[in-house]
Amino acid sequence: MKVILLKDVKELGKEGDIKEISDGYAMNFLFPQNLGIQATAVAIKRLKEKAEIGERKAKKEMKGTAKLAEALEGFELVIKEKVNEVGTLYAAVTPEKVAKALKKAKFEVTADMVELEPPIKEVGERRVSIALPQGFEAEITLRIEAA
Repeated sequence: MKVILLKDVKELGKEGDIKEISDGYAMNFLFPQNLGIQATAVAIKRLKEKAEIGERKAKKEMKGTAKLAEALEGFELVIKEKVNEVGTLYAAVTPEKVAKALKKAKFEVTADMVELEPPIKEVGERRVSIALPQGFEAEITLRIEAA
């Protein structure tokens, strides 16, 4: 019997694979545990449609990420922080603060994308890398000023 796997099955295949297996294995193991369905013409057509939709979605996300990387490249972000009399910041600038400031500037960036080690503790200017999904990367200029 031909079966379409709905989930990864160890030593059989990955989700979406079409496998030829014994009727007993399908009826007694795969079907009751919702690990597979019978590979009918309709089911195969749905599988192909789902794959096409996934590909289109991935392409759309890739274009969006590329646009974001292009817009971020060379962007100058200014963060104003309180400093003491020596010029040291009271609170360090962390990836979370940078991500929050970028969100205010209408960029969809999370703290885990901001590559900032160690946190910044003094006023000045730095280049900061932003690691975006799908392997894209952008570099911004981060300027920290006294408030």
